[in-house]
Amino acid sequence: MATTAHDPDAAAEEMRTFLYLILAVLIVLMVGVTKAVNNADSQGQGVTDGAAFQQFQRSYVFVYCWMVAGDWLQGPYVYALYEHYGYGIADIGILFIAGFGSSMLFGTFVGSACDKAGRKNGCLGYALIYSASCVTKHSPNYWVLMFGRLLGGIATSLLFSAFESWMVTEHKRQNFSDAALGQTFSRATLLNGVVAVSSGFVGQWARDVAGPVAPFDTAVRENTPSGLR
Repeated sequence: MATTAHDPDAAAEEMRTFLYLILAVLIVLMVGVTKAVNNADSQGQGVTDGAAFQQFQRSYVFVYCWMVAGDWLQGPYVYALYEHYGYGIADIGILFIAGFGSSMLFGTFVGSACDKAGRKNGCLGYALIYSASCVTKHSPNYWVLMFGRLLGGIATSLLFSAFESWMVTEHKRQNFSDAALGQTFSRATLLNGVVAVSSGFVGQWARDVAGPVAPFDTAVRENTPSGLR
């Protein structure tokens, strides 16, 4: 410790290594807990909807986790990016308020809009709008960043409405059981925790390697709509 006390770079590297180790341990623990809980759910709820349901559930959970990873990847780095561009706490606060306000405003009718436009289109819309929001992070211009926050608010509303709405509608259309629906929600929620921790690891790695905009570029790759069929 005496050596690193006078070497800020070495101390920072040690801290990053320590945090990476903690994240890796958390991921392993959460994967183990998720598997144990899923096994208990399957046995306790008597889910017997067969191979068709298992395929349906895997498809939904995979796509949902892949999409929500984009949200987790960029979340912790938004403030740091604005600070990197030289904005003070007041300007950053306005940007955040705009994003939350956008989500609140559009969240009131985005569900009905998805019903009219199609739930698949809502999911695709999330991927495209969120990707556009991430692209705006490359510009230090305040109004471009503001536009990105507004897009991010719309996309967040879609993320937490369109995917679940599509899943529930398809679940009922294929006459799967109510117990199976509960299991899908349970698995998606548990795996969302695993994705959150994993995204923290990936986002920090991207930030360290390629700079403050890298987590947002990584999120764009996560949000590509190729997996939404």
